[in-house]
Order: sequence, then structure tokens, then C-alpha cells
Amino acid sequence: MKSIVPLILLSSLCSFTVEGFANIQRRDQMSPRLPTNLQMVDPIITIAAFTIAGGGFAYFSGSEDRQKKKQYSEYEAKCKAMEEERTRKAYIAPKDYWVEEELKQYDGNQDPDGPILMAADGKVFNVYKGRHFYGPGCEYHLFAGRDATRLLAKGKLEEETDEEKAKKLNMGERATLKGWLWTFEGKYAVVGELKGFDENSTSTRTIMDSS
Repeated sequence: MKSIVPLILLSSLCSFTVEGFANIQRRDQMSPRLPTNLQMVDPIITIAAFTIAGGGFAYFSGSEDRQKKKQYSEYEAKCKAMEEERTRKAYIAPKDYWVEEELKQYDGNQDPDGPILMAADGKVFNVYKGRHFYGPGCEYHLFAGRDATRLLAKGKLEEETDEEKAKKLNMGERATLKGWLWTFEGKYAVVGELKGFDENSTSTRTIMDSS
């Protein structure tokens, strides 16, 4: 009896295994297999879609950058043309000497786009680039079309009295004038010298030598 039981179990196991294998084989035969080339279609389409989408995004992004660069270039060209025209209108030919009476016609009142001349410490400057400072109605218009040396040195925005005019510039005022000159020489064109100007009246050296 003991020997029969293992045989029965072994027979059942074999029957189950064979039957299970047959079922798997039948299901495998019933399921249609896609050809290899068709199995690759879905991944290829997916990759292509992502590639096209990425390329389209890059194109539109690059197109926006190109448009901005074009607009900036046009703006730069326009500004350059305006500056060149402004320089042309405000140009005045330099000459060796100017008399103060000549400067009056270049105070900015006669020509709103023309040169603005101002003398300081014997030099005549064309300060048209600072039109918003020295033009009519502006803060420093008093300096335009004249010798502004003493006003600059004293920091005055009104005419000197006769008593003030009689006094020589002190060391502090002459040093202040040198500061103005440093600014003017770095920003504005020198178009000549003021005839008859005595540099000893403004030089810091003369005071230092006499002390």
C-alpha cells in the first residue's frame, strides 16, 4: 500500500505538468505575434514626436531672440544717427582766440540745436552736450555765452556785485575752479582761447608763490 501512494502522486504530477504545458502552448499559438518591424513602430513614432516638438520649441525660442536682437540693433542705429545729427548741428569751427563779445551769440537762445560757448580760465568750451544744464531756462544758463570763470570759482548762480568783482579769488575759489576745469576738459571740446585773459588772476600757483 505504501508503494502505491508515491506512484499515484507522481502520475498526478506528471499529468498536471503535461496538461499545463499543453495549455500554455495552445495560448501561445492562439495569440498572434506582431512582426518585428511593426513592433518597432511605436517607439520610433514616439521618438520622432519628441524630436519634432523639441525642434519646434527651439525654433520659436530662437525666433524670439532674433527678433529682440533685431529691435535692439535698430534702436542702436537710430540713436547713433540722432547723435551724429546733433553733433553736426552743434559744431563750430575752432579758432585761436575769441573775444567775450563773440560768445554772446552762442548762449543757446538763437539756435536751440546750435553750439553753446562758455569761457573758463581762459579756455573756450563748446558745452552743447550739456544743453540740459546750460541751455535757456536751465540751472547753469547764466554761464553760457560769456566768461564764467569767477562765477564758477565762487559757485554763484547770480551776477557778482561791484564790490565782489573788485576782490581777487582766494585759494579755495581757485581750487574750486580747477575742479570745474577738470570736468569740462574731460567732457567738452575746447574751441579756442579767450583773448586778453590773465591766467594769473585764477592760478593757484600765483598765491602759493607769493605766500
